[in-house]
Amino acid sequence: MYIPAVVVAVILGIIVFKKYKVKVFILSLSLFGIGIGVSYIRFDHKQTTYSGIVIDAHDNYFIMLSKGEKLYAYEKNSDHEIGDYISITGEKKELDFVTLESQFDFKDYLNKKGVYYQLSIKKKETKFSNPIKLKKLRNNFLDHFDEDSRSLIQALMFSSRDDGEDISNMKKLHIMRLASASGIFIYAYIKFINFIISLIKKEKEQSVIPIIILLPYFLFTIPRFTVIRIIFLYTLNRLCLKLMKNYTPILSYGISGLFFLLFDYHLAYETSFIMGYTLPIIISFIKDAVFKHKGIKKKIIFSLLIYLAVIPFELKFYQGVNPLSVFTIIILTPIFILLASLSLLCLYGAPIYKVVDFFAKIISHILSFLSKFSFQINAPPMAWYIILAFSFILFAYLYYKSIDFIPLSRAFFLVLISFVTIYCLPIENLVTSAVYFINVGQGDSCLIRKGNTAVMIDTGGLQNIDIATETLIPFLQKEKIYDIDLLITTHDDYDHCGAKDSLIENYYVKDVVNETSKFPINLNGIEFKNYNNHIDYFSEQNDKSLVIGFSLNKTSYLITGDAPIEVEKNIIKEFDNVPCDILKVGHHGSSTSTCDEFIKYLRPKEAVISCGKNNRYGHPKPKVLKILEDNNVKIRRTDLEGTIKYRSFVF
Repeated sequence: MYIPAVVVAVILGIIVFKKYKVKVFILSLSLFGIGIGVSYIRFDHKQTTYSGIVIDAHDNYFIMLSKGEKLYAYEKNSDHEIGDYISITGEKKELDFVTLESQFDFKDYLNKKGVYYQLSIKKKETKFSNPIKLKKLRNNFLDHFDEDSRSLIQALMFSSRDDGEDISNMKKLHIMRLASASGIFIYAYIKFINFIISLIKKEKEQSVIPIIILLPYFLFTIPRFTVIRIIFLYTLNRLCLKLMKNYTPILSYGISGLFFLLFDYHLAYETSFIMGYTLPIIISFIKDAVFKHKGIKKKIIFSLLIYLAVIPFELKFYQGVNPLSVFTIIILTPIFILLASLSLLCLYGAPIYKVVDFFAKIISHILSFLSKFSFQINAPPMAWYIILAFSFILFAYLYYKSIDFIPLSRAFFLVLISFVTIYCLPIENLVTSAVYFINVGQGDSCLIRKGNTAVMIDTGGLQNIDIATETLIPFLQKEKIYDIDLLITTHDDYDHCGAKDSLIENYYVKDVVNETSKFPINLNGIEFKNYNNHIDYFSEQNDKSLVIGFSLNKTSYLITGDAPIEVEKNIIKEFDNVPCDILKVGHHGSSTSTCDEFIKYLRPKEAVISCGKNNRYGHPKPKVLKILEDNNVKIRRTDLEGTIKYRSFVF
């Protein structure tokens, strides 16, 4: 769990050691050790009433600090501000959220912030209310812009990622995180102010004026770490320049990084911390590696190396790499800086909202144009040990490049390119087959893959989110699947086919089947049979559900959709034998399906139940679970395990 933080801390420690040798390194190591010790402490006070200060406030929840523990509380349309002191009477329990396949894991996000418990609010009293209503002021500022401009400005200035076409295009171009988490416009703003000051005072020394000017913005963005880090680093740089000899700016990254880790060890898991400290360090190595090159060649090599360095981040956020993203960033960065800087002036009261809106519209058109040429090479996020191997190869190449050791630098560059290429190519898919029961909540979706042939049975469907774009497509991308050869829908219930239209619109689906007359279907050696041949005699949708059987690598599967007990009994009468090692239990574990006779007839080894966590139907029903248990069938559930995978080699 602590591997990413340890890696970041070691890098920062090495930077300090490089400058101040053993004494400061030992001190830094000791401070980091204390930070590790503190991170293992979990406060857990059992009370009926919890009092504390609000340390993070959002529209529908807030986090309060009470006697050393951070507590999450859900409150719709919450009006709390950071700094409010409140008292809550309610029940405390472990965090529990519904997370579908490939969706943002809110529990994991809170855990990484040191939040492990949530409060259900029965009674709440605000004992002190922060008189500065920052959320209200921020919303009043954003209300000056239309919906599209607002979402873009909000992402740049406040790192908020609301829905909108511009945000969607930024995600498609793989620049959303870099634009919001890097804080590049703040650096540019500081440089611009210092440039103006140098013209007036004829001084090259860094001034404290940019920090004074940025303080109101800093208050607006609390607790956004990117802004805190930049202001702290700038201040530390000024102090070190005055107090230390032979000072280099990179040293401040080591000192400040270790300070922040000591202050709050959980920062090491935040994107803004990891990107904020690793990228400048990598850039410093890249500068050393390319210093001998000149002109356009230097810029191209520098951009290529930056792109290679951010690949682990790109895979983490987007389930793939976009070869054009680095060039998109180069094109858009100056305009982003201009837009954000002008927006900051608006925030301070300058009446130039139409000018800001004009530049926002220009960026919107550019994003829309560039997104048409965007394409992605699908790949899953790198595991920590793969990131370590990737980082070792990258730094080895940069080191030998910087000392002009050409044979080894070329060798490591070739290894680096090969490493990335092999990781992104769907080589594993060529030698494996798999069946996935995808966690789509209260619904069904099954993916069958043999080599690069992919068949999906049902898509799931929820009213509050687009399952296709939020769950299915990111999952397909992680599995390096570029198209679906066949989509089968068992019946027309929304929780089985609700995401079909969106999936077809946003992904390449070659063929769709939902008729009994099309079966049996043979695709790349997989034969799909339908065992419910009397659909025309039924009026209810569940009775019409296809019951699909197939075999893959000597394992037989049966997907029963929502077929009720009557259909199950018809199958028993009509077929002498239905092969079934893995049964997808009918109707999400409802008692209307899965009779004892059917289980005895099939004799499955395992049963998969696809249902939503804490669903309002009470699925799976105890009666169904007992039938399966009495027949010694292993039970697996998507609401407990998430997506369930059966993977094997094809030879």
